[in-house]
Formats: sequence, structure tokens, C-alpha cells
Amino acid sequence: MPRILLVAQDKGGAGKTLLVRGLAECLPSASLVEIESDHRLVELDDRLAFFPVRAARQEVERSGGQAARAEFDAPLNAIAAANGPTIVDIGANAAASFLPLIRAASARYARREITFALLVAVTSASGALASAPVLIELARPFAAALFAVANEVENPLDLKALKGTFGKDVGLSRLAKLSLDQRANELLEKGGLRFIGQDLAAAEPALSERYGFSEAGRILEDLTGFRAGVMEAVAPAARWLEG
Repeated sequence: MPRILLVAQDKGGAGKTLLVRGLAECLPSASLVEIESDHRLVELDDRLAFFPVRAARQEVERSGGQAARAEFDAPLNAIAAANGPTIVDIGANAAASFLPLIRAASARYARREITFALLVAVTSASGALASAPVLIELARPFAAALFAVANEVENPLDLKALKGTFGKDVGLSRLAKLSLDQRANELLEKGGLRFIGQDLAAAEPALSERYGFSEAGRILEDLTGFRAGVMEAVAPAARWLEG
């Protein structure tokens, strides 16, 4: 029975794609679908199907309902063809349009024994706080499980208030603040979580030669800790996806 984890947040900059990368690290057997205006998960191309969509959903909707729905035909078809655990990264401004299409087709997906869950990223930004409960409500009729990650890397969140807003059926975890060394942050942006998991140890001699033994140690520690924090935050959703 294919399990599909939809990862969503209509406000950009909430860390949604970072959580997708963490899920990919937690579950190397999972396939990925990226529905975005720009291809971001380039380091995961060996596992990923990318479907470009226009970033401004308001413009798409004004072009007509049929045209708006047709833009999602390809990723909807890819989900229908899934034969194993699949992570779907729904781009900013697209989730509120995409989730109702999943809901409308949920009975047909069910006949293919496809099961859905939703993971929402949320930050202290007002747009992200407003979007998260809306997306949860859109998914609640068809989702077998609901998850949210409170991304506190930049600013803290009131987890008790979030639980009250989201409802008791939403599994809430947190990505805690972690101050990264500036050079560690630069490496993270260039290489992503896969680089930390696969290539970081091999990079240590070059880092030590370039920055010195001590600072290289801080870089390694920061990046390793950050990767572990992201994977811990998405672990409940990863366990559901694995079945």
C-alpha cells in the first residue's frame, strides 16, 4: 500500500524544503515529487520527479479553473503511479490549490490503496501561522495522519498555543534554534543535508587546512548537530511514511 506524505506551507521561507531533505535522509527508500516554480532538490535527482508550476497562484486561478487544475495533472498522475513511500514537496502558494484536488480524488486514490498524510512547516511569521491551520483543515478529510513541525531556528513559537490551534490529532514536533558557525552555514547552503551525511567526514582534512583544526571542528560539530535536529523533527512523519 503506497504511503504519500504531502509536505506543505503556502508561506515561503518556513523551512518546508529543509524538512523534505530531512525526510529524504530519514527514509532513503522513499521517492520524491517536487511541485515548485524552481527546482531546488537538485542533489536528490536520482530519486526525484520535478514538476514546475507557476509561483503566483492567484494568476493561475484567474486564468480559469480548468487551466489551474490542469497544471497539476502531471504530479497527480505521478502520485497515482506511486508504488512505495513517496514524499511530495508542495511549493509555496501551491498547497491551498493542490490539496483540494487530492481531496476530490481521494476515493479514486483509495481504490489504488494509496494513503495520505500531511506535514506542515510553521514559523513565527504571520503568514506561516495563518496558513498552517488552513492547510490542516483542507487535508483533514482525507489524511490518515497529520503532522506539524514548529521551525524555531530563527524565532521561538508557543507550542501549547499551536497544539490548541491545530487540534489533538496533529502530531507536533519542533526544530530547535541552533546557532551555526558562518562557514558551516555556507557549506549547508551549498551542499545540503545529503552532503553532511555522506561527504562531511571526507571534507575534514580540506576544512582543517583551510580554516584550521579548531574551527574545522566547530564546523563539523555544527553541521552534524543541525542534520540530527532536522531528522529528529521529521522523525514522527518518517515513521508513518515507512509504515
